Amino acid sequence: MVIAMETQGFKVIPLKFSKENTAQHSLYVKEHSVREKTESKPPHRTLFVLNVPPYCTEESLRNAFSERSGCRVTGVYFHKKPTSAEPDLEQSKVFRKSSIKLSFVMQGFKVAYIVFESASGLKTVLSSTAEPILLSSSRLPVLTGCEKWAAEYNGRIVDSAVLQAEIDAFMANYDEQERESRQKEKEEGADEEGWVTVTKRGRNPGFSRKESVHRKVMGRERQKRSRKELLNFYTFQIRESKMKHIAELRQKFEEDKKRISVLKQARRFKPF
Repeated sequence: MVIAMETQGFKVIPLKFSKENTAQHSLYVKEHSVREKTESKPPHRTLFVLNVPPYCTEESLRNAFSERSGCRVTGVYFHKKPTSAEPDLEQSKVFRKSSIKLSFVMQGFKVAYIVFESASGLKTVLSSTAEPILLSSSRLPVLTGCEKWAAEYNGRIVDSAVLQAEIDAFMANYDEQERESRQKEKEEGADEEGWVTVTKRGRNPGFSRKESVHRKVMGRERQKRSRKELLNFYTFQIRESKMKHIAELRQKFEEDKKRISVLKQARRFKPF
């Protein structure tokens, strides 16, 4: 029996692609234990794996560690570097993230978080011997070369029934959100007892002040203020505008004095 090596708190587990392959690769594993707990990476059931080679897939690691632990693996999450955050799970079977973008992100070696169904599976892996883990077997082979590329190409072909069902579900959810939004806008005009305040707007009150409309209106106001402020940006412009304003006030004062004198003469009382 070969005892597994340990280095800096990590247990070293050899990895072989297949039984026929003589080359081995080392995985560094330990229990995932952090302060920030997440639902997808529960404590005492999550294995943290470093130095995961590029050819490892979620399915191959799931099968390999299920056989090694004798416990079902419920989740395998890849990251470019260690993190305690929730993984980006695909919500749609059709509208996925760009495969080209994901291939660049996951290019090269990565880290993995393997979640077991029970804590016993994690303990079994950490206490197991240093026998190599086989990634590909005759019962569960890992596709490579042309077979892998053909499978990836066929997997990109969308089933029309699945696509239509997902579109229908999305539109139904959107219609429900719009209905709730309109209902909420109507209820906001009523008080706690259900009374609606009557205003002088008339039959056509205009548009409702939503958050998006409010942001748009405030943005236009900020643009207007910025244009006004830029008219007199420099110091000499401000000084000239003040002098011009004072000259206009003086001219208006003189004109008002003349107009008042004319009015006084027109109203002067002359009995003889």
